[in-house]
Amino acid sequence: MLVAAVAAATLVTIGMASPASAGVPAASTAATTTAASASTTPAATPKVSKKNAVKPLCTQPKKGMAQCFALKRTDVTAHQGIQPNATVSGYGPTDLSSAYALPANGGAGQTVAIVDAFDDPNAEADLATYRAQFGLPACTTANGCFRKVDQRGGTNYPPPDAGWAGEISLDVDMVSAVAPAAHILLVEADDNGNDNLGASVDEAVALGAKYVSNSYGTGYTSTPGSGEDPSEVTDGDPHYNHPGVAVVASTGDDDFGVSYPAASQYVTAVGGTTLVPDSSARGWSESVWNNSFGGPGSGCSLYEAKPAWQTDSGCDMRTEADVSADADPLTGVAVYDTYQDSGWGVFGGTSASSPIIASIFADAGTPVANTYPSSYPYANASHLNDVTTGNNGTCSPTYLCTAGTGYDGPTGLGTPNGLSAFTTGPHGLITGTVTDSSTGTGIAGAKVTIDDSVATSDASGNYSVSVPVGTYDATAAAYGYASKTISGVAITDGGSVTENFALDPVPTSTVSGTVTDGSGHHWPLYATITADGVPGGPVFTDPYTGHYSLTLPQGQTFTLHVSANYPGYQAVTQDVTVGTSDTNADISVPVDANTCVAPGYTVATTGTTQTFDGTTTPAGWSVVNNTDVGGWEFDDPHPRGNLTGGSGGFAIIDSDFLGIGNTEDTFLVSPTTDFTGVANPDLGFDTDYRALSSTADVDVSTDGGTTWTNVWDQTADFRGPAHVDLPLPMAANKSAVQVRFHYTGTWAWWWEVDNVFLGSRTCNPIPGGLVAGTVTDANTKAGVIGATVTSVDKPASRPPRRPHRLTRTWPMASTGCSPR
Repeated sequence: MLVAAVAAATLVTIGMASPASAGVPAASTAATTTAASASTTPAATPKVSKKNAVKPLCTQPKKGMAQCFALKRTDVTAHQGIQPNATVSGYGPTDLSSAYALPANGGAGQTVAIVDAFDDPNAEADLATYRAQFGLPACTTANGCFRKVDQRGGTNYPPPDAGWAGEISLDVDMVSAVAPAAHILLVEADDNGNDNLGASVDEAVALGAKYVSNSYGTGYTSTPGSGEDPSEVTDGDPHYNHPGVAVVASTGDDDFGVSYPAASQYVTAVGGTTLVPDSSARGWSESVWNNSFGGPGSGCSLYEAKPAWQTDSGCDMRTEADVSADADPLTGVAVYDTYQDSGWGVFGGTSASSPIIASIFADAGTPVANTYPSSYPYANASHLNDVTTGNNGTCSPTYLCTAGTGYDGPTGLGTPNGLSAFTTGPHGLITGTVTDSSTGTGIAGAKVTIDDSVATSDASGNYSVSVPVGTYDATAAAYGYASKTISGVAITDGGSVTENFALDPVPTSTVSGTVTDGSGHHWPLYATITADGVPGGPVFTDPYTGHYSLTLPQGQTFTLHVSANYPGYQAVTQDVTVGTSDTNADISVPVDANTCVAPGYTVATTGTTQTFDGTTTPAGWSVVNNTDVGGWEFDDPHPRGNLTGGSGGFAIIDSDFLGIGNTEDTFLVSPTTDFTGVANPDLGFDTDYRALSSTADVDVSTDGGTTWTNVWDQTADFRGPAHVDLPLPMAANKSAVQVRFHYTGTWAWWWEVDNVFLGSRTCNPIPGGLVAGTVTDANTKAGVIGATVTSVDKPASRPPRRPHRLTRTWPMASTGCSPR
């Protein structure tokens, strides 16, 4: 076999686009304050219209990079300059002050930092126009109110970028609207790399900011861990861990799922709502923002420890969000931006929510030293508006994606109702040193916990933590040491107490084993392993043998997280208990049978496929229309052509074709299928769904249509060509299984379905072996990172893009290779 290796780099940029929405709120032009009581009034939801359009300002990022979460409406007429005789579109300072019961001149004496990537050359000039429009005091470099720096605190600004310039305009305008008396510090990172953005946060704090807004994050989906990386805990978190500073981050705009840095245990993660005026005592109501333009992120982190103040029971790790604010572009805010843009616009996204919340922290006053302001709302949840309606997707447990009384993922504890939830009461200080009892040297990274407050010791073992007045038990814990508790620590207002801890080292043992394929090949896997509570980076298995080794403290149980460094494998979690002797823990990693893209595996199906190649309802299928305007058809009445990725005929419900003002509620129902003796039933179909005030659902019945269970739900675009595979475990060994495609919409767009498969789908190993090796520079012999390795006679085969080691599967039958 010939194997060719070439060094290559691939750059992929994924664009995002959406249709749009309803009426535009008009911004008020004067600042007022309206008191409001906590509200649980259900919110009206603005209706999405075909006339509306929204665009994201930043594209989906590559790994290691972040995107801004600003959304701009493109259906709103733009104007430039101050509009003395007109009301600009979007909510302004008076609206936000009224909705969230804020003071008219908040932020005096405070500095709010905005961290963004790239340069906005027009930032100060555009800010001046915004503030003049709404009668706010000038905030300029000359009067000391505004300052722009690069990520090192200088004036060597990065190159400009139109998308991030829009984000910057949104951020500084929201600080102006919510904390008009505050100073604004704009820190521009060299680019949107996570490291540079994190360094910019450090610089903002070094320059004295007590409030730092971060309206950006990693790309993510609803798949756990899609927006995270194990290294975030060691490499990312130190940039956002600043006790005594309110570090705030947006949760994202792509519905349910976790983005970083909002996932960090050290930040206040801000979700998003739809904010509409109503006739309640508050004058406003809110629900979870969720329409065809997006929704806030939320969920359970895979890697971040749960802060002491979070007590929700369905996630053992860090949960986001903490609080929320307006983010729906249909109820968006007025923003002025002229860098490659046309002036006044209406913006949304959780990029609006983050600076709103950061500025409310500034209104509330300086955070107490050595505390985490993200804990403040948890101690004062009754002073928030509890958002109880709406969702940002489907999940389990449901509170992670569905609003309800009390805490929920999309909106956290709720939205601001005055300032009480963003401040804290009388406090005292506990200081001390954590040392190794055998050597007397300081222990870096030790955690000292007093009630809900946690401090981390510095490189010399010193710690300091501010806690409310009271009497506490203080506990110090560090990796590799036995924890120790001091009881009866009394704290008075303004007082200071010293408590030192000498921790005893714990003996260690070695945990080692082999990570192997668990679905038929059983070959060794190159994998990444992290252990909860263990500092430092991950360990990697040997690519040739799958062997790993960890040295861990005795007498504890550790949770190992194992991820194969090949596509198509499931993540595995395994607990290991470390005793007084070394332990062997082999780990078997199964392939993801749903995607079946792991090397050395192929899909095998047995069943029936409906291709809809006729122009009438196929035999055995039925169409049930719950309104008299029509429903599923098979003759493409518009016509639109097959957009699903299939060929020939297809089924379509074309709401646009059925006309303005009409509402459709229609089922396309399959015949009964007998899955007796089938252990892994599966539903597959090709599809194209263009959403607008509509819902596309797939339901399954195991009792011949008497009861139905939803297995697929879409309210946002799911454009073709696209293929969906849905495992149906509830249908295993059932004799009367049916599926139905349920569409509801009112003068919306359409949903196409083709090639509906019902049967058994398995992911089977194929004969073959792994070829492993190393790519090196022919001159220096150093490893080459990111090389592409292909088989000359099997060019479709290539390994994962990993550091310079390589492995790949080639079929034995065609190459004669053997496993190595």
